[in-house]
Amino acid sequence: MTPPTFVCLTNVPTPYRDFFFTELRRQLEELGWRLEVWFMARHDARRTCHWQAGDFDFPHKFLSGWTTRFLGHDLSFNWDVRRLLREVQPEALLIGGAWIDPTVWISARSRFAQQTIFWSESHLRSMDHTSSVARFLRRLALNRFRSFAVPGRLAREYVEKYVPSPQIYCLPNLVDPEVFRDAVRKQRAEQRNTQRRRALLIVARLSPEKGLVPFLESLQYLDPHERAKLALWIAGAGPLRAALQQRIAEFGDIEFQLLGDQPQSEMVRLYAHADGFCLPSLADPNPLSVIEALWVGLPLLLSSRAGNHPEALENGGNGFLFDPTNPRGSADAISRWLALSDDELSTFGSKSSRIARERFEPQAAIRAFLSDVLLPEQRPILTKAAGQS
Repeated sequence: MTPPTFVCLTNVPTPYRDFFFTELRRQLEELGWRLEVWFMARHDARRTCHWQAGDFDFPHKFLSGWTTRFLGHDLSFNWDVRRLLREVQPEALLIGGAWIDPTVWISARSRFAQQTIFWSESHLRSMDHTSSVARFLRRLALNRFRSFAVPGRLAREYVEKYVPSPQIYCLPNLVDPEVFRDAVRKQRAEQRNTQRRRALLIVARLSPEKGLVPFLESLQYLDPHERAKLALWIAGAGPLRAALQQRIAEFGDIEFQLLGDQPQSEMVRLYAHADGFCLPSLADPNPLSVIEALWVGLPLLLSSRAGNHPEALENGGNGFLFDPTNPRGSADAISRWLALSDDELSTFGSKSSRIARERFEPQAAIRAFLSDVLLPEQRPILTKAAGQS
């Protein structure tokens, strides 16, 4: 008997999604299901991820087709997706990617899948295009679906604005805890940070939507003694590197490191020796770096435009929320973080670790998602498998 099939159609391979798909495959196999992951393209122009075929520990294929750059997005047209859906006839089809992607439109109303779910991470303050035409097309695209997987509250509000009475499932973005929590603890035990300045780590692409230039401008509102206590580490690459370097030169009393893209091993070292994590984005659907920082156990300074701040941040408990368009507000968040004692800093970090365990534990999150999504006749098997794990 052929096992029921769960297909995930997504844009390109990325390391964090590979971890998710591996755990999803494992849990589906425990339930007697089979996972297939279909990639629309091999690379995205905005990403710097490198991979090899042996990196994937789950069944996968790259669809035939072509990709073009349009309005800041890599859009794929995969002409064989309808044929594959007809051949496989999956019991569940999870579609990730931009709503304007032609392959998403083609697959949205497939009559060959028993249920189709759109994986949506956007929120109302992360939208690239807000014209009346864009709003009309967005509504048209999203209404091709009745079911959605969203990572949190703001993404849910986005779907509910455009789709009447949608079926919504919770699927948070997830990272491998062993990479960050366990490796960072080992590095911290081997070498404690003895620097005089307090290190604030930003992990972000150097592009306008990440809000780095306005954030640097907010540093002028810090007192001189606060700037003398601050070390700002920025890990990432992108088109604004030269502009950031020019802006950094104006702050001679702050220690800056503009680090570029770093391999995972170096990122683990940076997380281990940072005293806090900051993301000043002007528009950010659901950033993974925030989840990484939680597992590391760092206090958070988060923009109110970061899509996962309601789930990741307890304002005043494990960090501080700020409006990235208000320079004085951004500076105030840094000031409050700098004013924390070492014991308070440790308490904030412990709360971040607790939030990671309670809300972003991969096995539990995927199990809960599957318990909601799988067909009713599969749920008794799921309950049994969960009790055995």
